[in-house]
Amino acid sequence: MRFSLVCATFVAGPLSICFFAASAAAQQPGSARPPGGPPPAAAPTAPAGPATAGTSVAVIDIAYIFKNHVRFNRQMNDMKGDIEAFDASIRNEQQEFAKKREALTSYNPASDQYKKAEEELAHLKSNLDIKVAVKRREFLEQEAKVYYGIYREIEEAVASFALKHRIQLVLRFSGDEMKPDDRASVLQGVNKPVVFQNQLDITMHILNQLNAGATMPAGANGVAPPPPGAQGGAIQPGIQQSQKGGPVVPSRPTGTFR
Repeated sequence: MRFSLVCATFVAGPLSICFFAASAAAQQPGSARPPGGPPPAAAPTAPAGPATAGTSVAVIDIAYIFKNHVRFNRQMNDMKGDIEAFDASIRNEQQEFAKKREALTSYNPASDQYKKAEEELAHLKSNLDIKVAVKRREFLEQEAKVYYGIYREIEEAVASFALKHRIQLVLRFSGDEMKPDDRASVLQGVNKPVVFQNQLDITMHILNQLNAGATMPAGANGVAPPPPGAQGGAIQPGIQQSQKGGPVVPSRPTGTFR
């Protein structure tokens, strides 16, 4: 069973430069400052620096996160093992059914023994079909719960990160490059909601946060290859680091967030 699960504008605060200049007190040559009078005119102050630049929009590759989410993949592998074990038991029952059906040919079709064996086969087939249908529904429900739980974690992590870095909107995008010789890839590419983004990808920030503290599966090296086509940019020190003890996913070009 297989399951398939921002050009954005930088919004800087209005760049305003304020100049403060006190009005010069006109003084005639030789005139003295009257007692208690206004002080001499102050020199103009240096213009204020521009407001800190930031972004109110970011993008995230949800498919990439699911593909490299440690606990999600462990749960899916566990479920895959259960499915394979169930398939093995069903194959054994099918083999027994095939043997009994073959034995049926040795009976006289008009005999009571034949009719009894035929009824038994029909009963076995019905039970087998019901068992497969029930188990299939259980596996689909289990899969849905796994996806639901992990996606809610992703939502919470994104919301926390966005609030911390004053991001107002996070859009879903795909960092996969189109393959010109693959029609499905081309169709998927031309239908991407995000045509361009530059240094707004928060995927690795969120993935490192979700994988922090998780134990890598046996035989895994903890390396998640960066997806092709991701736009690059520097990141502020500390943001890209996973929590101590968590698996370190190699840097994928990410955005600058203050």
